Amino acid sequence: MAYSSDNSPQGLLLQSMGGKGGSYITGTGWYTGNFFGIQALEDTTLYSGTLGNIEGKADNAGAYKPASLSGALLPQGMVLFGDFTQVQISSGKAVIYNN
Repeated sequence: MAYSSDNSPQGLLLQSMGGKGGSYITGTGWYTGNFFGIQALEDTTLYSGTLGNIEGKADNAGAYKPASLSGALLPQGMVLFGDFTQVQISSGKAVIYNN
C-alpha cells in the first residue's frame, strides 16, 4: 500500500487505522501474519489458535504467561488491539488488520 512507507504524522495515523489493509475472516481456518487488531463484524468467538501478546495472570514465580483467548467473545463492533501472529475464530465474522 502507498501508506506503508509514509512516516509522516498523517501516514502513521492511516497505518494505525488499517491503512496497511487486512483480511475478512470466517470459519475456523488459521490466519498467520502480523496483525494489530481483530474487529468483530458480528458477535465473534476466538478459538485456541489465536496467539498474541495479551498477558495472563502471573504465576507463583511472578512470571506472566500469554493469556489463552480461547472462548473469548468479541461483541459486534468491538476491536481487540494487540500484536497477534495467528488468529482463529470458532464463530462469527471479523476483520484482522495488518501490522
